[in-house]
Amino acid sequence: MKQKGWLRWVGLFVVVLLVTGATYVLYTHWMGPNENELDREQLTEEEYARALELIDIIKEEDPFGHRQNVTRRINPQETTGLVFDDAKKLTKGNLVEAMHLMTHQKILATEKAGAIPMTHDNLKAVRDYLELLHDKNKIKQEDYLQLGRIIERWEQAIFDEIDQEQDVLLEEMYAVIGFSDGLATRAEEELFILNNFGAEYVYTMDLEPMPEKEREQQEDENEETEQ
Repeated sequence: MKQKGWLRWVGLFVVVLLVTGATYVLYTHWMGPNENELDREQLTEEEYARALELIDIIKEEDPFGHRQNVTRRINPQETTGLVFDDAKKLTKGNLVEAMHLMTHQKILATEKAGAIPMTHDNLKAVRDYLELLHDKNKIKQEDYLQLGRIIERWEQAIFDEIDQEQDVLLEEMYAVIGFSDGLATRAEEELFILNNFGAEYVYTMDLEPMPEKEREQQEDENEETEQ
């Protein structure tokens, strides 16, 4: 009798383990895009309809839902919010944070907080801020060069390593979460943009390189600053 009772407890324990394991698998592998996370108050009817189409596309591309965090709205802002005329607020940390938020539309990560669209205006803002930091001796030369290389790639609309660049920025922020799970697919990026910025920013998926004249003007301004 005692042995049977012991076997029942063992059996119960095994069942609990199996249920817990199955729950974990469901939680981690079936967390694909969820229409309930779409911000209906912010989306127009056309945007909402397109978002539903994108959810279907993503589920077809990723039927087990391994790829996460493409539906939810995460406190977006349209501009970098960088302050140029207050010396006390002029820090490398502010620049790194703004650049980090600009990566979010183009990468996947289990945890994201905040987003800034990858536009020419925002690229100009982070470039100008970097040069101001350099001009005011508020950034180390190695950091200036490293961040400058990242911004230059973005100015040229080169985003094939932006997931790795996002991780570099997180390391600069001493982050312990939020590291990239890779590049977003086109459907994932469009869905993220729609739900966070709106249809008017979908063009940033295929951002054109910064105009040559504008880049040359920026380089001239940078050389004058260094002199």
